[in-house]
Amino acid sequence: MAQARQHSALKWSLALAGLWLAASAQAAQHKDPGSGCAVVAPRYLASSDYQFAYSGACKAGLAEGAGRAVWTLRLSPQNRVVWEGAFSAGVYLPAPAKGLSARAWGEENALFDLGPLPAQEGVPAPRLQVEAAADLTNYPDPCKPRTLWVVNAPANALQSDTVAQALLLAAADKLKQRCGDSLREPGRPGGERTHLSVRAVPTAELQADRWGNASGVLADASVPLAAGTPLARYSNQAASQQRQQEQRTQDQAERQATQQRLRGFFQAHQAEAWASLGDIAQNPFRHAGRVVVTMAQLDEVVSPTRALLQLRGPDWGYARAVLDGDGVAQWAAGMRVLAVRVLGRVTTDDAFKGAAQLQLVGSEACAQPRCSDWLRLPTALQDGQTP
Repeated sequence: MAQARQHSALKWSLALAGLWLAASAQAAQHKDPGSGCAVVAPRYLASSDYQFAYSGACKAGLAEGAGRAVWTLRLSPQNRVVWEGAFSAGVYLPAPAKGLSARAWGEENALFDLGPLPAQEGVPAPRLQVEAAADLTNYPDPCKPRTLWVVNAPANALQSDTVAQALLLAAADKLKQRCGDSLREPGRPGGERTHLSVRAVPTAELQADRWGNASGVLADASVPLAAGTPLARYSNQAASQQRQQEQRTQDQAERQATQQRLRGFFQAHQAEAWASLGDIAQNPFRHAGRVVVTMAQLDEVVSPTRALLQLRGPDWGYARAVLDGDGVAQWAAGMRVLAVRVLGRVTTDDAFKGAAQLQLVGSEACAQPRCSDWLRLPTALQDGQTP
């Protein structure tokens, strides 16, 4: 007896699974058994509880033009779901259908083409497409939108925030003209609608990636239904990418200009190489007699012609040297780029004995704490290099 009950339960499970699979397989299209003409409708209506029939115009196996789709409950024939009117590529077109076309989008969504938007600078032929979802026995309706799509909006035009925002607002205005106050959906789950999600893509038709998501979104906004209210959310990938490219170009130009400036400093003082003050302090004899360029900060002025230099930091370690030269007493505090001749180490002055000894050849004050106004180069200078 127990085995019989288990067998019966298994049969019911398999039957239910079969019904679920059948419903899933027909989720996108419902075919009339006689004509084979299909209508795009919700998965709920694909249940074996309903019997489907379509009569009317058909094109390439999909309802197209005037037609009538009927789902009849098998156990209650007086209960029917009827969609009668115009169809486009299998999608039912809510009235007014004039000038409206549609196509299936995803499993239970439809994409309605509402026609051209006002041309903007660089965007001669933008169009509005509205994504809407089916619900149980209800057909998708552009006046109950999920997302508004501005198609045929090229990236070079959307680099202007003014153009992008004008297109997004125009899309919302066009749908408001069609739907009026019904867009708010007072009985909508989660509350009355106050904003429309509007996005722009560069392609003439909305396209999906391999996961079924819309691809190529360049601009995105949440547009309030209330007139004269600013956008609640706005992003523009095209404009951001343009700004980033402009910034990269500017950075490259600044680095090249800095390189030219530093190269001129090297040439003016006949410097042979770059050397950090830490490297000089560790082994001044490597550069003995040579003019090198380095970076350092004035630590203490010992006399009108002598100063102590230091370099201290997590990236630099600690270095100290004695610098002799005219004018050091007039230097302001801060970092400097220096051209110095390396003389070795101090041997005669007990106060500075052992410190690297440098002779000033030329100097320039840095405007930035780390001398980035002098050292922001296409390629960072390494010890012994020239710019």
